[in-house]
Amino acid sequence: MAERAVIRNQLNQREALPSPAATDWWNQPMLGPYTRWQCLATAVFLIAVVNRLLWLGERPFHHDESIHAFFSWKIVDEGISHYKYDPVYHGPVLYYASALVMWLFGDSDFTARLSAVLFGLGILAFAWPLRRWIGSTAAFAFLLLFTFSPALTYFTRFLRHDVYVGLGNIMAIYFAFRFGETRRDRYLYLSALGLAIAFCNKEDMYALIPVSLLSLVLMLVWEVLYAPQWRPQLAAAWAETKGLLVDQWVPVVGSAVLFLVVSLTFYTSFFTHPENWNPVTPALTYWWGQHQIKRIGGPWWYYFPQLVSYEFLIFFPALFLLLRPLATPRLNERPSTKVFFYLTVATFAVFVGWCFYDWHQAGIVILVPLAFAGLTVMQRWLPSRFVRFMVIYTLGCVGFYSWAQEKVPWLLFPILMPMSVLAAVWYRDRIDEGMLRKPVAALATAGLSALTIWILIASNYLYGAPRPAEAPGPRTAELLAYVQSTYDIHMVMEKIEEVGRKLGTGTKTRLQVSGNATWPLSWYLRHYPVNWAADVRKVDTPVVIVDKEVQQNFDKALLDRYEKIPFAIRGWWEPDWSKMNTVTLARWLFTRQAWSPVGSSDAVMYVLKDLAPGAEIPVIAVNPPPAPRPYTMQPSLEKPAAVWGKKGSGTGEFNEPRGLAVDARGFVYVVDSKNHRIQKWAPEGQVLKTWGKEGQGPGEFKDPCGVAVGPDGSVYVADTWNHRIQKFTSEGKFLAEWVEQTSGFWGPRGIAVAPDGSAVFVTDTGNKRVVKFDPNGQQLLQWGKEGSRPGEFIEPVGLAFNQEGELYVADTGNRRVQVFQQDGTFVREHPVSGWEEFYTEPYIALLGEDLIATDSFNHRVARYNKVGALVYVWGKTGAGPGEFNRPIGVAVDADGAVYISDTMNHRIQKFVIGPAQ
Repeated sequence: MAERAVIRNQLNQREALPSPAATDWWNQPMLGPYTRWQCLATAVFLIAVVNRLLWLGERPFHHDESIHAFFSWKIVDEGISHYKYDPVYHGPVLYYASALVMWLFGDSDFTARLSAVLFGLGILAFAWPLRRWIGSTAAFAFLLLFTFSPALTYFTRFLRHDVYVGLGNIMAIYFAFRFGETRRDRYLYLSALGLAIAFCNKEDMYALIPVSLLSLVLMLVWEVLYAPQWRPQLAAAWAETKGLLVDQWVPVVGSAVLFLVVSLTFYTSFFTHPENWNPVTPALTYWWGQHQIKRIGGPWWYYFPQLVSYEFLIFFPALFLLLRPLATPRLNERPSTKVFFYLTVATFAVFVGWCFYDWHQAGIVILVPLAFAGLTVMQRWLPSRFVRFMVIYTLGCVGFYSWAQEKVPWLLFPILMPMSVLAAVWYRDRIDEGMLRKPVAALATAGLSALTIWILIASNYLYGAPRPAEAPGPRTAELLAYVQSTYDIHMVMEKIEEVGRKLGTGTKTRLQVSGNATWPLSWYLRHYPVNWAADVRKVDTPVVIVDKEVQQNFDKALLDRYEKIPFAIRGWWEPDWSKMNTVTLARWLFTRQAWSPVGSSDAVMYVLKDLAPGAEIPVIAVNPPPAPRPYTMQPSLEKPAAVWGKKGSGTGEFNEPRGLAVDARGFVYVVDSKNHRIQKWAPEGQVLKTWGKEGQGPGEFKDPCGVAVGPDGSVYVADTWNHRIQKFTSEGKFLAEWVEQTSGFWGPRGIAVAPDGSAVFVTDTGNKRVVKFDPNGQQLLQWGKEGSRPGEFIEPVGLAFNQEGELYVADTGNRRVQVFQQDGTFVREHPVSGWEEFYTEPYIALLGEDLIATDSFNHRVARYNKVGALVYVWGKTGAGPGEFNRPIGVAVDADGAVYISDTMNHRIQKFVIGPAQ
C-alpha cells in the first residue's frame, strides 16, 4: 500500500502542472483580495451569461426543438409518467431538466431553452478546475473560446441533447482524473454521476464511452513507453490497477451501482414505466439501423467546412498542436519508437486514402485514434497527462462523428468541446513563447477575433432563421442549421392571437392543422384546442393550416369566406459547393448571403373573414388528397438473385441510382443520378457502357432521374435539373434534346415510351402534368394540373405502360396510380399503400398484369394486381441482401426479373419473384 502511494505521488508530481505560484501574473491581486484570474474569468463568464440569454426566445423553434419542448411541457402538464423513452427522441435528462425549469418559471419560448443554457454554462464553469492541469492561461483561453464560439454559443441556446451530454462528459472526465490523482472515493462517485447524466441523454454515449476508455488506455501506454525504465513503470501501472480493484473495490462497485440507479430512474420515468429498464437494446437496434441506411448521410469531411468557416480560432490551433510532432521529429529516439512512428504514419496514410476511395467502409473509430495516438507516443511534447488524454479523445470524437452516418450540424458540439481544450493549450504555449506579442501575430489574432464576434452575432442573433417576409433578393443562410423554422411562424401566431382577441375566445379558439406545420406548431399551439388531422375533410374552425400542395382544393371551398395567407414553415439550404469561390465565400462570411439557392417547405393558413364575437363558423366540405393508407400485410424479405454496385464514381459504382429501364435484349440502363451519368449493364451484371458528366451541354446531365428505351433501342433520359429531355443511341451517342414548349419543364422525372415507339411521355413533376412528345421532341399534348380529381396530380413521378398500351402514372401526393389512354383520357385509378411523403419519388413498372411500385419512405416494394389490390410486399430498412434504403427506380425484363434501384445503398438489386398469392 505504502509503495503504491509513493509511486502514485511521484507520477502525479511528474504529470500534473504545478499550481500557479503566488507571484504568477494571474495570481496578482486585482480587486481587493481577488486575483486577476478570478476577476477576468468572472467578467468573461458574465459575458457568456448575457450572450446566452440575450433574445433567447426570439428565434423560431426548430422542428426538433419543438418536439423536445412540447414533450417537456407535457411532463409539467400531465405528470412525470407522461414521458416514455423512445430512442427516436433520445434520452430523458433533457426532458426532465426542461420540465423542471418550466415548472419553476412557467412555460415560454425563453424558459423552454433555459435548461440548455444552464447546462452550457455548467460546462463553461469547468474552466476554473481545469487550471489544475492546463494552467491559468490555457483555462482562460478555454473560457474565451467557449464564450465567443459561434457554434458553441448557438447550440447552448438550442434545445437539443448535445449540450446536456457535454456537461455530463466533462464532469465524468474531470472527476475521473481527480480520483486517479487522489484516490478519494467522492471523485469516483461524481465521475459516475456525470457519466450517468451523459448516458441518460443521448445514444452517442454508446460510442463515446469506448472512445474514452481507449483514450485512457493509450494515455497509459504512452507513460509506459516513455518511462526511463519501462518495466518498473509497467509494474507500477499494474500495481495501481490491481490496487484499485482490490483495495478500493467498494467505491468501484458503489459507483457502478450509482450509475445504474440514476440510469434506471430516468429511463423508467422515475419507475412509472418499469418496462423500459433496458434502454440499450432498443437504442442500439434503432440507431445502428439508422446508421446503416444513412438516414442523414454525408461525406466524412462534412464537419470540415463548418469548423473552418465558424471555428477557425479553435480548429486551426488544435490542428497545429496535433501536427507539432511532424514538424519537429526527434531522430534520436530508440529504434522501436521510430518503427512505431513510421507504422503510425503509414496507417494514417492508408486511412486517408481509404476515406477518399471508399469512405463509408473506413473503420474511422479505430484507425484515427490509433494513428494519432501513435503520433502522441512519438514525441515528448505533452507534459500533461490530461492533455495527452484530450488529444486522443478529441481524435476519437472526430473519427466517430466523421464515420457515423448522421451528418447534422449540432454534432459539431461534441467535436468542438475537447478541441477547444487543445486550442487553449496551443494559445498558452504561444503566449509563453511570446509569439502573440509580435505585431503580425497580434494583428492577425485581433482580426480573426473580430470576424469571430461578427459571425457569433450574425449566426445567433441576426440570421439564425430565415425571414421569408424580407424584400425579394438574395437570401441569407447559415451552415449551423441546414433546415430551420422561419420567422413566418411568429406571423402565424400573431394572426391566431388576433383571431382569438376578435372572437373573444383567446386560447380557446379552435384550430385545424394538417401536414408539415404540425411541428413546430405543436409547441406553439400547446394551449389551444387543435384538431391535428391527417387530412381535413370539413372546415368548421376560424383558422385552418394545410400544406401548400393541397391548397387548390381549399381555395375552391374556402376563399369566399376565408382569407388566404401563404407562409414558409421551414427554410433549408444545402450548399452547392461547386458554386462556391473566393468571392461568394467572402460575401457569405461578411453578409451571410447564400451562394446557392435557398428552399422552403410551405403551407397556407386560411382565416375566417367575419371575426365578430359570436360569429357563426360555417361547416364547409373540402376534398383534399386522401390520407396515407396503411399496408394490409407485413413485408417479406426477398432474397435477391443479384446485387450490383457500391457507392463510388468508378466503373460499376453508383451514387444514388434512380430510374431504370430494360431494352428488348435485356440490357439494363441505370440513371446514376449524383454521378450525372447513365450506365448500361448486361443482365449477367457486367458494365457495358457509361456516358455523361455534370454539365448543361449535349450528353451532360444535372441530377437526371428517369430513363426509358424505345422499341428501336433509342434511350431517352429525363435530365431533371437541366429541365429537359435528351435522346441517345443505345451506345450513348447523343441524338437530340428538347424542352417543354409552352411554359417549360420544372423538374421532369418519369419518362416512358409507347409500346409502338410512336410517342414519349414525361411527368413534368413540378408543374403537375404529363406531357406527350413524338420521338423527335415535337410536343403533341399535355394534360393535368394540381388537384385530386381524376386527371389532376400532386407530385407525379413514375410512368409505365401495360400490354394494352394504357399509361400508368404514379400520382404521389394523391397516393394513387392513375391510368390513362394515350390521348390523356382518364380510365381509372387505384389507391396505393404508403407514399406518406411528397419526396417518396415512386417509380412503377408492370409485371404481366400486376403493378410493381416502389415506396422509398417505407423502404419496401409493393405488388398490386390488375384491380389494384395489394398482393405482395417485400423489403425492410437495412443494407443487407433484400433490404433497402430508399428504393426508387424499378424495371421489369422480358423474363419477369424485377430490378430495383436501392438508392441510398447505392446499388441495384435484381429479384425473381414468384406468382402473386
